[in-house]
Amino acid sequence: MIEGNLDSVIRAPHNTRLELAQFVHRPIFKHVMYDPVSLTNPPFSTNLAALSSVVSALNIEDDPYVQSLRKQLGKATSRTTEHLRLDQKLSKVILKQDSFTHKGLRDFERTAHVILEDLGSWAADWYVWEVIQQAKRVANPYDNIISTWKNSEKAYLLNIINQIVVSPVSYYADDIAEETSDKVRMLIEVLLSEKFDTEAENESYSGLVFVQRRDTVLALAEILRHHPFTADIFRFGCLIGSSDSAYRHSFLDITRTMLRDTQEDTLADFKIGEKTVIISTAVAEEGIDIQACGSVVRWDPPQNMASWAQSRGRARRKRSTFTLMFMRGSGDQGNVTKWEKLEEEMVRLYNDPARVSAEEEAMVIADEDDDDLEFRVPSTG
Repeated sequence: MIEGNLDSVIRAPHNTRLELAQFVHRPIFKHVMYDPVSLTNPPFSTNLAALSSVVSALNIEDDPYVQSLRKQLGKATSRTTEHLRLDQKLSKVILKQDSFTHKGLRDFERTAHVILEDLGSWAADWYVWEVIQQAKRVANPYDNIISTWKNSEKAYLLNIINQIVVSPVSYYADDIAEETSDKVRMLIEVLLSEKFDTEAENESYSGLVFVQRRDTVLALAEILRHHPFTADIFRFGCLIGSSDSAYRHSFLDITRTMLRDTQEDTLADFKIGEKTVIISTAVAEEGIDIQACGSVVRWDPPQNMASWAQSRGRARRKRSTFTLMFMRGSGDQGNVTKWEKLEEEMVRLYNDPARVSAEEEAMVIADEDDDDLEFRVPSTG
């Protein structure tokens, strides 16, 4: 498909292949399995339960945005274009419950549920607490972070979140270790094992963990920074990229204030060894300057072949490893097997020196016949 779009033939160079092999090192492929959430004994988050209780009792008619639309609709002349537009807008907001505040709170609750199942009770409690503290700050009428957000909506949100009774998490080592998921425990085993094997070869360890969700990056980093098995062993940094969407300017985007360092500072610290493990979204798969790692781990299965190949390509050191994490019974391994076969076929094709287009063959023949020909620009000689 690429060759057809570009009217080209893709071939790997042959003359310099041995030299290339001295600098390009294919990683060792590994995988680990973790247990899914127990259906009989699922994790429980006190803070999330408090959030869900308040969110479930919300009434969209109390939202200042809905009340404003109703007021505008009442003033508009019946059967006019403006009346129809306001009526449709109001109906849509009520049907989908997607006012800024209500949609934001439901998204917040859903994300907390994902973190609870993915990382465990401690992470969910931490996430809910941190977002609510951020929401209180942004909802303050004297705070101008969101200048387009009306004070009536800020007051409405502040009233809601003040009803949510939450508590800060305990940072005692035993509490963190006991309230994390099997997936977190398996990741810690991978990091410790890779570090041990790397240092056994008298090399310095550096690792990169790819995570799909921005919020999970922050929650996972918070666990690992304080977990008794990793707190004094690794130094963690986060990369989450940036976004200019409306959602990313909402009070739920704790990433704007939760990151300790800028992307530039994190990458600089990683290069000099001040940070030994970076937890990142897909922003680190390509497009930014990041050194080759000895260990790359995918917390979430890659979404497609490109993501799989690009993230694996970050493991370019000698004896580097590329580890995928799979949930037992998920079937995600089948996709990777399919991508491996596709890649094998792709490599076979671009390494085949006999693959040339008819046009290229004609050009080669023409070049052989016209060795004595010369092109001269008359005006310059």
